[in-house]
Amino acid sequence: MAIRDQGRSAGYAIGLWAATAVLLTLAVVVGRQALATAEPSTLAFPLAFAGGAVLASLADTLMPEAFERGRPLNAFATAAGFYVSFALAEM
Repeated sequence: MAIRDQGRSAGYAIGLWAATAVLLTLAVVVGRQALATAEPSTLAFPLAFAGGAVLASLADTLMPEAFERGRPLNAFATAAGFYVSFALAEM
């Protein structure tokens, strides 16, 4: 909605997100190949950095809008989402 509010078309917004998804997918594939044999201690910093980037993005962009326009259960849904992602990471 933020892209549309700036006067861009729906096609532009979808194309931008699609291009971003393709680039991120390529980055994951390349990173996985490059670090396939890396020790867990070597992976700790990049994974922590990526997790922090995701949290910063959510906190800066998505959460304020969700709490402004959203429903009362947004806080619960956010906490549940973090819990589920943590539980999945520990499996």
